[in-house]
Amino acid sequence: MNSSFLPSPYGYHASIIIAFAIIGFGLKYIDDAFDEELFSKNVAILMAPILVLIWVCLSLFDSISATVLFSILLAVLLSGKVDNVIFIVSSIALIVILFLTQVVHFSLIPLLVLTVMGIVDEKGNDYVDSHKTREVGEFFFSHRCGMKVGTLSLCIATLLPWLYLIAFLAFDTAYEVVRIFEYPRVPKFSLPFKKLQLAIIVLKKFK
Repeated sequence: MNSSFLPSPYGYHASIIIAFAIIGFGLKYIDDAFDEELFSKNVAILMAPILVLIWVCLSLFDSISATVLFSILLAVLLSGKVDNVIFIVSSIALIVILFLTQVVHFSLIPLLVLTVMGIVDEKGNDYVDSHKTREVGEFFFSHRCGMKVGTLSLCIATLLPWLYLIAFLAFDTAYEVVRIFEYPRVPKFSLPFKKLQLAIIVLKKFK
């Protein structure tokens, strides 16, 4: 086969990072569309099958991506965070497809570590939302740093290639970007006032 038809390693790596970012952004958008009613539910409904398709295609072509993404899904499911119809249907589709096609290809130690750290993130996030904690603990769980630490540790231990730390950070960054648009809606105030609100929130995020 002519090697010119094969994707370059850089293009392959970039596609994984971009796919992770799209999935992270889409998951947060759908979540906020249904739970917080901040975005269009119609757009979220259209977005869901696209995310499932990207998720499945990425997982079929890359077993490590399948492991990382499946650990995220498992952590959310085991934490009881799948609470709307779109997520339930999408989760069932992903579990059936990935279990039937990728279960023998999962890397078990990374899957276990990342799933446990994901559950810690979800439970810790719930705790800091309802309890006063120290700033370090609040930052750690508010930004779900458990899976970041878990991914970094697996990369240091050479159980995951460093590419997947970058991919996971792309997922998480895209997820966080959606939060920038989650500012209070004040219809009676002018656009400059809304811009000031958004600027204040963004500054707080980067304190």
